[in-house]
Amino acid sequence: MKVVAFTGAGISKSAGIPTFEDTPGVKEKFSVEYREAHPIEYQKAKLERVKMFEGKEPTKAHKALADLQIPIITMNIDGLHRKAGSKLVYEIHGSYIADNVVLYGEDIHFREKSINLIIQTAQKAKWTNEDAILLVIGTSMQTVFAHIIVWVAEKYGMKVKYINENADEEVPKFLKENVFLPKN
Repeated sequence: MKVVAFTGAGISKSAGIPTFEDTPGVKEKFSVEYREAHPIEYQKAKLERVKMFEGKEPTKAHKALADLQIPIITMNIDGLHRKAGSKLVYEIHGSYIADNVVLYGEDIHFREKSINLIIQTAQKAKWTNEDAILLVIGTSMQTVFAHIIVWVAEKYGMKVKYINENADEEVPKFLKENVFLPKN
């Protein structure tokens, strides 16, 4: 089975990182307009958000994806996929570590590469007569790009599996039952 993971903030919630939905007002502070109108307040908000990531460790879900080197497209800027050991990670909103975070109103990173990853995975699965799955983890599907990724996956014949609750239990369980992990 060929798998690509598409992750949102929900995968990092059990690491102690609140989502934008859990932090009222923070989403508005991460826009181009806010940064330009309130540069000092924007910098303060940015530093507060970065401090939330300090000392945080990857969750069981991050580690399960890394153990199998599942390719990842993530909306997260927390760096936990890389910290878990994942090698192929497209951080579409950037990373606080690289200081290239995408604000609302800016173009995301890796748009074409993410779409091509989905298409290539689906095509490889067809060539090898395997199933292909887009594993959508911890995302509220609030962005246009999230819908585009799912649409492309379905268009190219991938099944879409959503795991939005209990990712630390459900992701390893799904991978163990459906991918390459031994069933002990």
